[in-house]
Amino acid sequence: MTEECGLRERKKRETRLAIHRAALDLVEEAGFDAVTTDQIAASAGVSPRTFFNYFPTKESAVLGSTPADLDEMRAQLEARPADEPILDSIRAIVRDRLAPSSQGPELRAQRRRVLLGEPALGPALVGTNIHTENVLTDVVAARLGVDPKESVRPRVTVATALAAVRACIEHQQTGGTGTVEDTVDEAFALLGTGLA
Repeated sequence: MTEECGLRERKKRETRLAIHRAALDLVEEAGFDAVTTDQIAASAGVSPRTFFNYFPTKESAVLGSTPADLDEMRAQLEARPADEPILDSIRAIVRDRLAPSSQGPELRAQRRRVLLGEPALGPALVGTNIHTENVLTDVVAARLGVDPKESVRPRVTVATALAAVRACIEHQQTGGTGTVEDTVDEAFALLGTGLA
């Protein structure tokens, strides 16, 4: 049963990645406005219905983000040891999500090119980032034992950590040295010392 569940999960991830890659390829080639969800589905070898089982919109397929990703991140963060420093917990889940097995540098580079070339995707990207910050802020607040309406610490912690991750990816994409995982470790060490 466990092996069957593992196989099913792997198949889902492969299908999701195929749709994401097809969306990036088509948008990079023809432009965001010229591409339809039906074209993305056909290019990925899935039905339009299957497309919408994985991604709610064309924008989300190009960005590669789904509600399931947020649920997974929330679960990963909640599963970290309660006594682990919160920045270490966030760093651990970030490293897992940036691992070459989940998204290699070529995919990140292509996503960056598409995002820089398609201003129409800006609002979707900002919305995704805000939603991610809100979900993770709630988990961090619970871990810290504070009310996120009373203390800004959880939101600042999450926003700073995610900004550091974006900076690390941009550092690598603009010719910076080291792997993105090592750069994330360095950035989180800086955050841990208050950027002193």
